[in-house]
Amino acid sequence: MRVIIDGDCRFCLASTKLLRRMIKVQLHVITQYDPEYAVYQNQFNASDWSVDSIKLVDGDQLLMKSKAISTLMVGAHWYFQPLRIFFMLPRFLLDALYDFVAKNRYFLGKGEKCEVI
Repeated sequence: MRVIIDGDCRFCLASTKLLRRMIKVQLHVITQYDPEYAVYQNQFNASDWSVDSIKLVDGDQLLMKSKAISTLMVGAHWYFQPLRIFFMLPRFLLDALYDFVAKNRYFLGKGEKCEVI
């Protein structure tokens, strides 16, 4: 599995670090500055790349927002598994929460401007 992040702010990097701690398997994280990023942009729909979200490449699928995080949580350590109960909420609600956090990551990242904003 490959995780693609498109931001370069403190919040994006801290979130990636947390994901690496939570997930049992080694995550391969790709940023927008990696050459591999362009390869995946060509492989999937152009409209998918305009979405400001974490992206997860799982085989031949590109998952975004709450679907990407819920897929990653399946492989989390046992002590993080209770957090999966939140993914029982409807996806539109989870995606709305994800969008809220994504739009406000400037404030959540302690004032450091994100490259995506």
